[in-house]
Amino acid sequence: MNTGVTDKLSCERIPRFRDVIPGDGPGRLSSPAGDLVRFANGENTYQFAAYWDCLPGGPCRGNHYHLDKTEVMYVISGELRAAYYDLDTDQRVDTVLVAGDLVIVRPRLVHSYMALSPTQVVEVASTQYNPGDTHPYVLF
Repeated sequence: MNTGVTDKLSCERIPRFRDVIPGDGPGRLSSPAGDLVRFANGENTYQFAAYWDCLPGGPCRGNHYHLDKTEVMYVISGELRAAYYDLDTDQRVDTVLVAGDLVIVRPRLVHSYMALSPTQVVEVASTQYNPGDTHPYVLF
């Protein structure tokens, strides 16, 4: 995914390791018991944490932007069609997110998600949820 189009979006596939997650960055540790995923390690203090899922054929999630909130999302399983629109540069990014993707959505970036398969996501933010900071904007 080319995230160079806008500085409001970061997306990376978290690497998978076998014995230990090196360094301080993100990583997935695979074992017979399952995966342990580190997507944050001392960088932020989170005041909001949520799990959400998305089902194929259902309505999309998102179709909004925030003025203050930065969202950090980790795709646990599944696939999402994702669309992003930068309100300041008029640039649009369309991509498919899959299990293992870590996405950072900064303020003034419209974001919308449609499930291509049953999908599970965990989302955190350094600010608490504020319904007044959710501004509708339909991308699909």
